[in-house]
Amino acid sequence: MAEAMTVLVTVAMWIAGAFGVIGIPVLSLGLIASLSNGEASLPGIEALADGVSPGSFVIVLGLLCVIVPGVIFICVQMRRILLTLVEGDPFVPENAGRLSRIGVAIAAMEIIRIATLLVVRAMPSLVGDAPPKLSTQLILWISVAALFILSQVFREGTRLRDEEKMTI
Repeated sequence: MAEAMTVLVTVAMWIAGAFGVIGIPVLSLGLIASLSNGEASLPGIEALADGVSPGSFVIVLGLLCVIVPGVIFICVQMRRILLTLVEGDPFVPENAGRLSRIGVAIAAMEIIRIATLLVVRAMPSLVGDAPPKLSTQLILWISVAALFILSQVFREGTRLRDEEKMTI
């Protein structure tokens, strides 16, 4: 099962990377077009962004620049955890740190998402008459808390296992 999960996490990591490699340049060109009266052209490429506000491009581009590296980072951490599971010893001290780093990454991505929305909302010229809705997800913050709790469980489990090894 751990091997299958490792493959799934690896596929997710590559998909996120592909979204970044394709999406960031495309959205950047769309933003340029949106800022220059709906049209932009580079040698061999022409972009039309008629009717799309620059704020929409800023939001999506900003979030993509945060989410893609964040997802890749989280996938790398999960792969490392899964590799210790495949090796038969998931209760290593490093996994506690990995779980904490995953929790911090998820929290940071959500905070950056909210900050991006606040910045865009503060610039009426970017969003026009329809400012983006500001929201957060309770389940996301519960998941972050669960990751920190699991991190502590791993730390304690590792400590207890090491203590048991020293017992005669």
